[in-house]
Amino acid sequence: MRRHTKPAVVLTTLAALTLSAFGSGAADAAGTAGGTTDSGSTSRAAAESFSWNHGTARVNKRVMERFTSEFLPTGDPALARKFISPDIVMHFGGRTQQGRDTYLGVVAANMKAFPHLKWTVEDLRAEGDTVAIRYTMTGTHRGPFAGVEATGRAIRAESMAFYRLAHGKIVEERAQLDMLSILQQMGAVPAA
Repeated sequence: MRRHTKPAVVLTTLAALTLSAFGSGAADAAGTAGGTTDSGSTSRAAAESFSWNHGTARVNKRVMERFTSEFLPTGDPALARKFISPDIVMHFGGRTQQGRDTYLGVVAANMKAFPHLKWTVEDLRAEGDTVAIRYTMTGTHRGPFAGVEATGRAIRAESMAFYRLAHGKIVEERAQLDMLSILQQMGAVPAA
């Protein structure tokens, strides 16, 4: 028997043993269902599912890193075609809207209200087809926003968004912006 084993074989064996040690719960978490049907098939399926989800998450994370660094600072419609599906579905403030043109309209309105708007990524996490991003938004209120005329006041607010991607493009966005804080900073709502 050989005493030296190739590193790839050792890693594959360790991964399979780790997955099988956790039983069907790990298989379910990795995206497979049911128990072992034959020798090692659940572990192999779980490892393949984990590998696919991890690879997809890695690709989607890279897409969103480019989206936040290339598209968000400019709102450029040409870049939007690279990152945003024509049929994107957006969920903001209890409303659902659809379409890349609608998305671009929202971005343009925000940039008109805050011409030097900056979105800083504080945290970015990816799993499978979903990427979660926590932002800090900063800018100066120079145009109409949420029914409030320009105040010239600086604003800073937190925002979180969950993006679902398919084929390298954003197909769904669920965003929560701290509107109360923005309205208070603009002077439209009394500070607590």
